[in-house]
Amino acid sequence: MAVETKPLFNPELVRQQVHHFMLPDSVEAARPRLQHWADLIASGKADTFKETALLPEFLTDIFGQLLGYTGPAGPGDSFTLLRETHVEVDRQFADAALGRFTSESKKFIVAVEGKGTRDPLERPFAGRRMSAVDQAYRYAINLPCDWIIVTSMRETRLYHKGSNQQTYERFETTRLASDAALLKRFVFLLGAARVVPGTGACHLDALLRSSESAGRELTNQFYALYADIRQQVFVQLRSANATVPPEEILRCTQKLLDRILFCSFCEDRVLLPPNTVRCAFEHNDPYHPRPIWENFRGLFRSVDVGNAGLKIPAYNGGLFAHDAGLDTLAVPDEVCALFRDLAEYDYRPAREMAEADDTQEIRPVIDVDILGHIFEQSITDLERLRQDLTSADSAVDEKQAKTRRKKEGAFYTPAFITRYNVEQALGGVVKFRFEALRQKHADEAVATARKALADPNAYDLAALNEPQRKALIRFWEAWQEVLKTLRILDPACGSGAYLIEAFDQLHALYEISNARLEELRGHRTLFDLDRQILQHNLYGVDLNAEAIQICQLSLWIKTAAHGKLLTALDHSIREGNSIISDPAVHPKAFDWQIVFPEVFAQGGFDVVVGNPPYVRQELLTPFKPWLEANYASYHGMADLYVYFYELGLRVLKPGGLMSYIVTNKWMKAGYGEPLRRFFRDQAWVRSVVDFGHAKQIFEEADVFPCIIVAEKPTSEDKPKTARLCTIPREQLRIDDLSVQIEKEGAEMDVEQLGVESWQLEPQAVSGLIQKIRSTGKPLKSFAGMKPLRGIVTGCNEAFLIDSKTRNDIVKDDPKSNEIIHPYLRGQDVNRWQSEWAETWIIFTRRGIDIDAYPAVKTHLSKFREQLEPKPNDWTGGEWPGRKSGTYKWFEIQDSIDYWREFEKPKISYQEIQFHPCYALDTKGFYGNNKTFFITCDDLYLLAVLNSPLMWWHNWRYLPHMKDEALSPLGFLMEALPIAEPTAAIRAAVETAVRRLIDITASQQQIQRTVLDWLRMEYAIEKPSQKLQALTDLDSDAFITEVKKLRGKSQPLTAASLAALRAEHTHSIDPARTLAAETLHLERTLSDLINQAYGLTPEEVQLLWATAPPRMPF
Repeated sequence: MAVETKPLFNPELVRQQVHHFMLPDSVEAARPRLQHWADLIASGKADTFKETALLPEFLTDIFGQLLGYTGPAGPGDSFTLLRETHVEVDRQFADAALGRFTSESKKFIVAVEGKGTRDPLERPFAGRRMSAVDQAYRYAINLPCDWIIVTSMRETRLYHKGSNQQTYERFETTRLASDAALLKRFVFLLGAARVVPGTGACHLDALLRSSESAGRELTNQFYALYADIRQQVFVQLRSANATVPPEEILRCTQKLLDRILFCSFCEDRVLLPPNTVRCAFEHNDPYHPRPIWENFRGLFRSVDVGNAGLKIPAYNGGLFAHDAGLDTLAVPDEVCALFRDLAEYDYRPAREMAEADDTQEIRPVIDVDILGHIFEQSITDLERLRQDLTSADSAVDEKQAKTRRKKEGAFYTPAFITRYNVEQALGGVVKFRFEALRQKHADEAVATARKALADPNAYDLAALNEPQRKALIRFWEAWQEVLKTLRILDPACGSGAYLIEAFDQLHALYEISNARLEELRGHRTLFDLDRQILQHNLYGVDLNAEAIQICQLSLWIKTAAHGKLLTALDHSIREGNSIISDPAVHPKAFDWQIVFPEVFAQGGFDVVVGNPPYVRQELLTPFKPWLEANYASYHGMADLYVYFYELGLRVLKPGGLMSYIVTNKWMKAGYGEPLRRFFRDQAWVRSVVDFGHAKQIFEEADVFPCIIVAEKPTSEDKPKTARLCTIPREQLRIDDLSVQIEKEGAEMDVEQLGVESWQLEPQAVSGLIQKIRSTGKPLKSFAGMKPLRGIVTGCNEAFLIDSKTRNDIVKDDPKSNEIIHPYLRGQDVNRWQSEWAETWIIFTRRGIDIDAYPAVKTHLSKFREQLEPKPNDWTGGEWPGRKSGTYKWFEIQDSIDYWREFEKPKISYQEIQFHPCYALDTKGFYGNNKTFFITCDDLYLLAVLNSPLMWWHNWRYLPHMKDEALSPLGFLMEALPIAEPTAAIRAAVETAVRRLIDITASQQQIQRTVLDWLRMEYAIEKPSQKLQALTDLDSDAFITEVKKLRGKSQPLTAASLAALRAEHTHSIDPARTLAAETLHLERTLSDLINQAYGLTPEEVQLLWATAPPRMPF
């Protein structure tokens, strides 16, 4: 079975839009030329010409006359079709590009690659090294543009650069000439008026976004139905089979649904008779009435062994084999009705639906990709159901389900990630093995045959002599044998997403070799390609039995063909604990060499890929002694994925590649040190892609993903560099990942990947980091004081009060003022100058006499239960108060022995840093536990901490938290490198910082005054983000924002409009002037700090070229 292709766009969306589309009059005029091309192709005459003889005229007739694109010779200054676009790939140039062009500018929208009518497009042909589609993708990357058209004149395809090569829209020229509806669709999608409009965006972009949204919605809708059916089947089977253990009922429930899904899929793809499931439900024998379940048992037997009378071929494979537990169940008719409901969806190939004529009803298609998502989610939900079997109610809400998915470590891996992982590992191995085989054959060849083997992918078939042709045949036959020996493993295979991707990529490699052999010797190699890949190339292991069952189902659905037995997968897809091999430690212990002897007879696996489970170390406690004894990467705090790294490298053969996506935390964390040592000693890291806190990859998981590609060492010399690409989440292009990594990545010295925390930086950046660190002295030494933390009260509700409460307490007892202090929260600490929110803290430190402050005691007594410390011997369940400690109920929880430091001049900063916000505090503010401070009023130090240079450094030095915030851990801040300035630099810095503090205070006051005025005069209680950044707004923007917040029910009068303009002139314009001065001072300070650290102009340029998100200005 060839790899299934699918359309780019949702067929229903396209049909709806095409229905309202009117064909331009010019199309009718172009019909004769379209018919001419259809006749030329149908007659076979076009096949006798070379591409260069026909393509220019085809572009003129079809793209020019029919679709409406114009060349530079047309009327007007602009044009939309550019021929022979000079963007080189493999010494070739794109045949054309579509876009908006003038003599002075070029906006590329579509790259166009044309080939001859015999070209298959998706694979290399006529001795070319790459396929037409590969060429076109590379043109699009280099132009750059997002859309791709590839045409053989016989067939024209539309691709999107961010989608895989199996996803495209296609149009056959002969059908376009005879099918008016198809022609209308062709012109609608590719017509110049919508692809390259004079103004606005290409309509294909919005159509793709809408299609993707519709796909997600359909997936969610179908899964909701599927999950509901599973729940109903489970509940009814439990009721009807009270003596059967619930775990067995759950197993049978899933197996029944797997069988029904397979039958539903097959009946819509002509692998079973139409409506097979419905017929099984509706069949009724009035002379021999029996439960409907008996019909389904008969259906399952028929699918297993075949039934000629019902025209059902035998599929076998294990899914439908006799299952005593399932066959003896009592299955109510109501359950069988649910089987029928599940089969009513349309499981036809999406391509078939997209190309259906207007007379056919378009229904939502549940294609193999949607089924893949369903299968992935099913594994986690089945685990949840199994855990819930002991509870009275097996239903949980969605919030609980998400929490459990996170705990259990199962997250759906997006297709663009699985594709990249497999490309890197399998592609890397294939590239090396191909070249090794080529070199071997070239060394053995003689005379002209050696010349042909210089590049077996590139040859002129007609020019080959007989020795050359035979040499190439021997090479491609040998290469096919090499492919047959490749062993690919996912050691935590789940529903099989990685194995499906590996199947597709392997299938394409086999097809290329088959195509080459067909060209060279006139016939293809005949063998069952699907069976070869499934039984000899792909391997998967998973701890979860349902995962294995679903993974096998995924692969069977992928490869099912009419009349062909399903491939047995019991050997290659196995249930087991990939990490533990001792059955005394785990009941599903897995000994790799015993289970897969044929693999280790060859030295191990060639490729290991996957997304190892995210299971926290707390759940590994029973197994830690065994892990410590058997894994060099063991650490008591290491999560499960750490051991999957070591396992993956262990089972590889030398020269094999592993590509995982996991969290990046181990690269710097203490628990990752043994694993880093293992990588240093036992692996060659080939590449690292660090995504930071990219929520686009695992939306429901709070993880920091990265992709590592590593090789098991061989006898060759260790590579000196590895490829690195760090992609901040704001810059991740999920539709263009490979290109982004290729363009933005850089080489790094592998010596940086040692036992110490990994610095994932190019060599130039690492050099600059080292210079900054060697130039400065530790902050603790520079300031003469280590950073101190704010106050942990243990009950903020009691100790933190507003001004009204403070005033009431002080009024009742003026002495209370001695222990009530103004305090700052983390969000109050701004850049240069904090902004107090009139909040206060009751600071009842250790040893205080609470009776001396009766009003405070009265206030705190209201919270007595929440304030009581937990007794050390408490055994009565959840304690309503604070944690255990030696403090009294009215005292602050932490001792804060350094409390007097709060009242000194200091530099305050936030515990969670989204921006560099360090502020001078000379007013004696106390701080909560979300603040830190340094008892120091050094304005130069304040400037360094707020500088772009230090933010650049700290992005690479401080730990990253959720949403890419930085965490200024105390010991790291103590060691922060602070350069000693010259007297001149210090003086200039201090002058600028004083002015910045004054400006910031003035701007804050203006902000408060204007917002208060808007609250009183215009009833704006909650200012928008734009109004909270007044200096960004000119007069019109300011008024527009006020109007938006007031709404249509409160229109502005002429007087209120005038008042707003006057206020802008009076208050905001001066603040905007100050903002301009601030920017100038910030730049001046940045230059001075760079000078203090001795940066050269080239190093400053590097600093900004590699700037992290949210640089100070």
